Amino acid sequence: MTDQPDETYLLLMDPEWQRREGDETPPMRSVVGLWPLSADGVMGRFRSNPEYIPLRPESPTDPIDALLRLAMRGDATMEQVQLVLRDTLLDLAMNGDGRPLVVRSPDDVPCVVVATSAQHQARTFAPEWHRIELDTLIERLADGIDVMINPNGPASVRLTGDFLRHTATLSAEEVAALQATFRGEESVTVVPWEMGAR
Repeated sequence: MTDQPDETYLLLMDPEWQRREGDETPPMRSVVGLWPLSADGVMGRFRSNPEYIPLRPESPTDPIDALLRLAMRGDATMEQVQLVLRDTLLDLAMNGDGRPLVVRSPDDVPCVVVATSAQHQARTFAPEWHRIELDTLIERLADGIDVMINPNGPASVRLTGDFLRHTATLSAEEVAALQATFRGEESVTVVPWEMGAR
């Protein structure tokens, strides 16, 4: 997942994984994904790990998948989903000729297909996938087309183009206000890890 050994990353580990005595590096199959950190400590967009295999089959595969499952149960808000969408790289299904793949949602709305992890890509056939930011998705989203997130997954949802456009244009002040509403730092453990050469 890294091209340069001196780059710094914040890893998101499978919550079921536990470090064992003598482990030098976490196994890549247990790394959900990562955030790159710049030299000045600025966190980049989340990147899902294509090698990740959930330790439990029913586990979410990435932060968006987890939040969508919580939102469907009423335990998370769509504002929280918006924050994570803004800071995550997404995989857009392409039809092989340079255009996004368009399918019909279960309620018969034309949609492009977005996967949030390799596991969700495997549930949908597409000739190719492009990893993109939310702004690029909006640029490629034609009027009248919505977005299917993780078709055939346990938390598959259709998000409207307008919802995603609004998400992409949130001001810094709006983002800060939303972030203040969902900080559960007591449930997060950050452990420094020196990654050796692979």
